[in-house]
Amino acid sequence: MLPLGVGIRAVAVQINGVLGDRWTILLIAEAFFGVHRFSDFARDIGITNRNLLTSRLRMLIDAGILTRTDHGGGRVDYRLTAAGRDLYPIVIAMMVWGDNHLIGPEGPPVVLEHRPCGHATSPVLVCDHCREPLDPRDVDATAGPGFQQPLGADEQVS
Repeated sequence: MLPLGVGIRAVAVQINGVLGDRWTILLIAEAFFGVHRFSDFARDIGITNRNLLTSRLRMLIDAGILTRTDHGGGRVDYRLTAAGRDLYPIVIAMMVWGDNHLIGPEGPPVVLEHRPCGHATSPVLVCDHCREPLDPRDVDATAGPGFQQPLGADEQVS
């Protein structure tokens, strides 16, 4: 069996470097729900420290998750890039997990509606081949094309 945990941990460390801050995932979620202005981000997530918000937005821009467009006259928009939009399943999975494990009997604070069919939806992670829901007990992690075998104790990087 390959020590895949090494590769998974390396990627997890990189992801945590971008998303690991408590404000960052909130900013991304707000962008998905239509927030684009600095003042709206500050109001909606409750950041009163302008420097903190500025640094988090700058980090998301530097990470390629948001773009910043200055329209002049003090109007600046922050929009998700393609890489930022790729985070949608993560944000929604976190929301669903919170709804299932943290919300009381009153129900979730936000319900997702699928515009094409007009119904409330709770997204499900499925196999892209057979469309069956994915259960971690039915999925194996195997070495992908970017997997690098960890160096042994007697091997050195040259």
